[in-house]
Amino acid sequence: MAQYYDNAAKYIMLEYSQEFAEFMMGHSDIIVLEKLETEEPTLKTHQNDSTLKVQFGNETVILHTEVQTDTSRKPMWARIAGYNGFLVNLHELPVYSNVLYLHPRAGRDDQGYYAYKGHGYEYTLRYKVVRLIEIDGQSVLEMQAPGLLPFTPLMKSPEGIDPNGWLEKCVDATASARTDQHTRDTLLAALGVFSGLVYEPQLIKQLLPEGIMQESPFFQHYIQEAKEEAKREGLEQGLEQGERRGMIESIITLLGVQFKTDAVHALKPALESIDDMQDLKQVLLTVPQSDSLEAFMESLNR
Repeated sequence: MAQYYDNAAKYIMLEYSQEFAEFMMGHSDIIVLEKLETEEPTLKTHQNDSTLKVQFGNETVILHTEVQTDTSRKPMWARIAGYNGFLVNLHELPVYSNVLYLHPRAGRDDQGYYAYKGHGYEYTLRYKVVRLIEIDGQSVLEMQAPGLLPFTPLMKSPEGIDPNGWLEKCVDATASARTDQHTRDTLLAALGVFSGLVYEPQLIKQLLPEGIMQESPFFQHYIQEAKEEAKREGLEQGLEQGERRGMIESIITLLGVQFKTDAVHALKPALESIDDMQDLKQVLLTVPQSDSLEAFMESLNR
């Protein structure tokens, strides 16, 4: 499920790389020179969330930002140490690393620091920790920086505004962003994705334009990834069987993201009873349109 949020964050960070570079480093004296699509070769290939080559004052550095939806299972300092070593070796430049925590509970114990010393050896790693819940959301809205708007619902709201009122204010600000309609729709869809971490799906759907989520590049990218995963499984299980399995897993995952309940796994037998792939694809497209899990189940029974 976390990959759904990570993909959306990566899209926005790279699309608005200049704004994000300034936001993460806290300086405007930055020029983005190149977006680096960096794959770290491990037993399981890892695609870094955002890796940029930037000019910072008189220095050229690598600016790496890792997005973390919730608290990391593996210690973040260990992950960042791995990324840093790989990027330093690859580019032979200083690496400035950041961790962007999306969920309000995430990263509370991350000190952005790791070090050891002994027997003539010494190692020190410092990286910047950014927790959205600690950022003043109102000041970000006033910046009118389109690339930051989708994250504002996860930021600290002004005093006297309840969470639902804050979400509505963030949606209104994004819907009136000074950009073209297609870009506004993409920003609103990204806002809908991130809002799903803390807000009720019914409220998000009520505030966003109808159909905007399933038309977004994030949803389409998720479907494409599901198809590719299904094809890989199909090499061992038979193409059609693997594609059906991948589609069913995608439906269950998206339901879990949208409604935040493990009860979605109980729907697997009903989904497995659908033999036609076109019918399964149609079911997948109905997920963002469903106000509740009960509503989805009713549509499934029809």
